[in-house]
Amino acid sequence: MPLDPTIKKLLESGFVIPIGKVPVDEVRKVFRQISSAAPKMDVGNIEDIKIPGTETMIPARVYYPKTKGPYGILVYLHGGGFVIGDIESYDPVCRAITNACNCVVASIDYRLAPENKFPSAVVDSVDATKWIYENAESLEGKQGVAVGGDSAGGNLSAVVSILTKGKINLKHQVLIYPATGADYTSRSMVEYYDGYFLTREQIEWFGSQYLRSYMDLLDIKFSPILNQDLTGLPPALIITAEYDPLRDQGEAYANKLLMAGIPVTSVRFNNVIHGFVSFFPLIPQGMDAIGLIGATLRRVFYNSF
Repeated sequence: MPLDPTIKKLLESGFVIPIGKVPVDEVRKVFRQISSAAPKMDVGNIEDIKIPGTETMIPARVYYPKTKGPYGILVYLHGGGFVIGDIESYDPVCRAITNACNCVVASIDYRLAPENKFPSAVVDSVDATKWIYENAESLEGKQGVAVGGDSAGGNLSAVVSILTKGKINLKHQVLIYPATGADYTSRSMVEYYDGYFLTREQIEWFGSQYLRSYMDLLDIKFSPILNQDLTGLPPALIITAEYDPLRDQGEAYANKLLMAGIPVTSVRFNNVIHGFVSFFPLIPQGMDAIGLIGATLRRVFYNSF
């Protein structure tokens, strides 16, 4: 299907984040300025906390709905290629998800590369999820805990679901255009490697910043699609985008989960690019995806629609 006219116009305007072209701090600054400029919906309350991890204190921002609890909790792991992105960048998105889900959203500020190489982000994501699960009642979260995130955060959410299996009982995983492993030959990677916001060159740059060596590509903590046993994982909602080089690996992971007997809802949004959920103020598909996440988690947490 043709590219959404609003997105086409945005891409043709020269809109770009200078990933790999300027120092990392400058990329982070530009990304934060663009992302945090989106409209910020009112929520019930916001609390900044520090979570004690096994290697460091992990900053997190907790969003509460306007309604009264008890709530379910979504642990949200942001995107940004494991290199950029933070609580402030994802503040508008997390506010919107909080309202759509009517649940608590805990946005996790895991450590970033290249200062902290793989698997630092995994360690923080697992530590934060376990802590929130164990302290859910203090966060008014008696209705259960789910994990979710976009892009790199989708990767981390899949990995957290695998590494916490049998240790905590996550109710759902929400993977938004997730990276699930190394991919150089899929149709989406070949067709949309350049010119559609996220490029193959940028993907390779992110990998060079995050991974210690090529051997890390074979580690299930980076490539969850290589895990030989996906049984017993939480049910999944997997969202992909038509014009996204990561599309096929996300959908392949959905198929592998299904083959392992995991309930999966896999939805491809046509006409849109990687990152479209963050563009929710500009395009209806972004808000539609947030609405889908909301409907899914309201059913999971409260058995309501």
